[in-house]
Amino acid sequence: MPGRVMDKRDRFIAEIRSEARAKGLSFRVDYRKGKGGHAMVYVGDKLTTLPSREIDPKTARKIRKQLGLAD
Repeated sequence: MPGRVMDKRDRFIAEIRSEARAKGLSFRVDYRKGKGGHAMVYVGDKLTTLPSREIDPKTARKIRKQLGLAD
C-alpha cells in the first residue's frame, strides 16, 4: 500500500522481524489465523498472538519473551 502511514503495531512487527533476523531465526506474520483482527506471529519454532490494538511497552516485553527475543 503505497503512501500508507505505519502505525505502532506495524512498527512493532518490523522491530520483531529485525530482531529475529539478527538472531538468525525465521519470521512470519499470519493475519488470517488471528481472530478479530489479531495476528499470529511466528519466530523460529515459537508463536504468539499479536493483538489488533497498539502495543504498549508491557505487552511488547511479554510478546518478546514469548518469542524468545527478550534479553
